[in-house]
Order: sequence, then structure tokens, then C-alpha cells
Amino acid sequence: MKEYAVQVNEGVKFYSIPALEALPQVCHGFSTRVGGVSTGAYKTMNLSLNAGEDTDLVEINRCMFVKALEAGNPEVYTVKQVHGTRVIRIERKETPAVEFRQAEGDAIVTDQPGVAIGVLTADCVPVLLVDPVKRAIAAVHAGREGTLQSILTHVVQRMVKDFQSSPQELYAAVGPAIERDCYEVGAEIAERVQNQSPYAAEVLSRREGSYYLDLRKMNHLFLLGNGLREERIFHVDLCTVCHPRTFYSYRKNEGRETGRMMAVIMLREDE
Repeated sequence: MKEYAVQVNEGVKFYSIPALEALPQVCHGFSTRVGGVSTGAYKTMNLSLNAGEDTDLVEINRCMFVKALEAGNPEVYTVKQVHGTRVIRIERKETPAVEFRQAEGDAIVTDQPGVAIGVLTADCVPVLLVDPVKRAIAAVHAGREGTLQSILTHVVQRMVKDFQSSPQELYAAVGPAIERDCYEVGAEIAERVQNQSPYAAEVLSRREGSYYLDLRKMNHLFLLGNGLREERIFHVDLCTVCHPRTFYSYRKNEGRETGRMMAVIMLREDE
């Protein structure tokens, strides 16, 4: 049985995790490039304000995605992603989301109901975390650099510190990302993985003289290493490179203009 579900709401296509949908206090989703108003290289559901597209179109897309998630009408809190490990906390929902857009970080945590938090990707690994006991959530952008620096360790430790979360109570949803067979890396990167990652033997492979890196598996292993339970880690195990009609891929597009998907999570407000 698949760990994920395909959703289409008002023409907007996204993916969700049924195990998270079963948590009544959580709203979440992983967007695709299907259903928005973007054109050209960005068509049709670019959600990044920094990819070079008209920001008015991006704002429309963001509203459409939030509406498709049936998350009410919140503005999504995003930050300026820099491929690091900084975790930013949203402490008050009264603080406008625009005030965080230039804050440098690659993960967002909050325990505020009604605050939608999101990260942007176009090959990197998006991870959503939920603590249903302490009612706290996280959205994580785990690119190659962040993964090598174990960004998920920083996030889990922050949730333990700020919200008294127990890692065994956390749920994790890992979204669409570049898969191992499409992610060839150079010898320098391979050497860094071998020197820096405790999981190098499990995530780095060599074929016909080339190295391939499994970022999805590395982040899965970091989640386990930080105390999450295997049965609470779920994947939308689709490759962003292999499905160009569904996902944006920076590598598939060879670094040219391309849009970004968004992984969003929110705690619903008590009715």
C-alpha cells in the first residue's frame, strides 16, 4: 500500500500522507507544478518568490494552494533558504509572514495554530514533522549541504528544547525529491560524504565510474538516528527529475529558470 495520496482540489494537484491526514489537528500537502497561473518556464504552479517570476503571479499561486489544502486563508510563512542548518521559530501568529521572508534559514518550527509554514524545493528533500502530543510542527528544506550537516538533527533537537517533544512521538513526511539514480555527484562531493556522513556506505554508490547519492535515504536514516520510529516515517517516493510534467527540477532544467514546489504544514485552530 502506498504511503501517499494524490489530491486534486479546484484544479490544484498535490500529494499528502494519509497517516498525517488522520491527525485532526494537522493540515499539510506537497505541491506540484500543476494548477496555477504561472507561464513559460515556470508553468503553472511556481510558489517561489525568488525564482525570477512576477511575484503577483506567485502570490496568486500561493493562495490557490492554501485554498486547495482547505487550510482557511492563512499566509504561508517562508524564509530565505541558504542551504544551512538554521531553524527559525514562529512564536506569534500576529507577526506578519512578510517579516520572515528575508530571514536566512532552512527550517521553520511553530506551535501556533493557524500558522502555515512552508519550504520550497525543486530537487532537494522537503520534510514535514508533527508532534501530535505537544502540538508542534516543523517544515524542513534538506538540500545536499543541509543534509550533510544533519539539519534534521538540529530540527528535532529544537523541537525537544522548545516544545518538550519526544522524538518517538513525532511523525515525519518526506516529500518528492531527486532520487539516487538521477543524482550523480562528483568525486569531491563523494569524498565529503565519506568523510562527514555516518551513513556513507548506505547512501553513496558507484556505477560505471560515477558516484550517486541517495539524499532521501540519508534523511530517513537521520530521522531514525534522532529517535523517530520507523513506522512513523512516510514518503512520497517520487523522483522530481523523472516526472517533469508533475514536478519542477533544477537539475533536469540544467540550472536554467525553473519554478519551485512547496511543502506546507499547519496546525488547525480549535473550533
